[in-house]
Amino acid sequence: ENMLISTRSQMSSDGKFFSDVVIEGLAPDGGLYVPKKVFPKLEPTEWLRISSMPYAMRAVAILENCIHPMDVSPVELSTMVHRAYGQNFANQSVVPLKHLTDHQYILELFHGPTASFKDLALQSMPQLTGVLVFFPEKGVSEIHKLQMTGFQEGNAKSISVLSDFDFCQRSIKRMFGDSSLMGHLAVKYAMVLSTANSINWARLLPQVVYHCSAYMDLLRNRTLTFGDPIDVCIPTGNFGNTMSALYAKQMGIPIRKVICASNHNCIISDFIASGEYDLRNRKLLVSNSPATDTLERFIHHVSGGDGSLVRDLFLKTLRQKINLEVQAGWCSEDDCLRAIREVHATTGYIMDTHTAVDKVVSDRIHDKTCPLVICPTAHHGKFAPAVLKALQCQNIPQDSVEQLDKLCTIGGQEQMHEALLKCMRDSRDHPHKLFQADFNKLADEVDDTRIISESPVT
Repeated sequence: ENMLISTRSQMSSDGKFFSDVVIEGLAPDGGLYVPKKVFPKLEPTEWLRISSMPYAMRAVAILENCIHPMDVSPVELSTMVHRAYGQNFANQSVVPLKHLTDHQYILELFHGPTASFKDLALQSMPQLTGVLVFFPEKGVSEIHKLQMTGFQEGNAKSISVLSDFDFCQRSIKRMFGDSSLMGHLAVKYAMVLSTANSINWARLLPQVVYHCSAYMDLLRNRTLTFGDPIDVCIPTGNFGNTMSALYAKQMGIPIRKVICASNHNCIISDFIASGEYDLRNRKLLVSNSPATDTLERFIHHVSGGDGSLVRDLFLKTLRQKINLEVQAGWCSEDDCLRAIREVHATTGYIMDTHTAVDKVVSDRIHDKTCPLVICPTAHHGKFAPAVLKALQCQNIPQDSVEQLDKLCTIGGQEQMHEALLKCMRDSRDHPHKLFQADFNKLADEVDDTRIISESPVT
């Protein structure tokens, strides 16, 4: 039980433990790791028991069903989870569920230190590994750059490179293939390199918890009784968030449909409608809600674990199964900004651009016969220029911190994210170090005991 296999292997393949796949990241055959068997299904009485717990305890109760105790002991798991979801989250509920309007609810996933839903997964990563981030100096927004350079603590560090994203990615792949470097790190530090992006199972698994938690909050406030269905609407970022909702469904949460909401780069909605995923003749458009997409775990899921179907990408036979669990839609940039303005005018709530995409698509295709949980990806302050434009503010400042200050004057249900604001102000006063686009210099930076002193893995 609790073993994992590659999406490109057969179910009879030998499985690996959680700790093994965290280190490996990508499977040797190029596939992504998924459970060898379906997720353990909990009984309704167990869900009712868990619903009375605070978020961190809910997470422990759920994750201990997914990770073998001989791999990560219950004591170790509990310690890691409580460190991940402690004082670093601004809201005591960690992921509060708020009523928006009628049948729609907002699951606020942005109260962590970086104001992003990724905090729910990535706050656990430094408990497992050291973390080193390479990012292109001119390839990220000013807000994201200030955030990355502002968080330089313990075994987490970011490196700004005077190049583009492709160079950063190529350099990391080259490090993975450099046997001399890998051997040196193993001998000197007992360290191996792994990936920390969405392909790593340790990134996806904690996301299952918050989908379960949303349902339990609806139970606790008596919006429904156990067994009543809900639908979930998710911005199609890398599809990992969608998969985590489907895994929550496997565990026994009565999720009826997952609605995937896309911006005008509607690759995912086209895939779900047609079964075809083809980027060859498509140009990605600049948007207020940027996203990338990976689908292999989902294809493995709907194929019933048939690795040959995943390898061969024989998707037409899977289309019917896809549509049983997932719906999709997209909205234009104008519709996105209009939704931000109208929701603020009617409810006082300020949405970020991704949440606005969710709202537009939900309004169009949800049948309104059950509660709908909308899953934001970030606090609206991370998309300040677009939000200020949507709210028709005049004289929008160019400076990122001043943009946040201007948002603070607007008011509304959702207040400014204090950790985000503090990070932005502090980072602006501390210039960060830049590295030339030189592989050897980046490799030397990896060989830095200050990064890995607290953990054997980075």
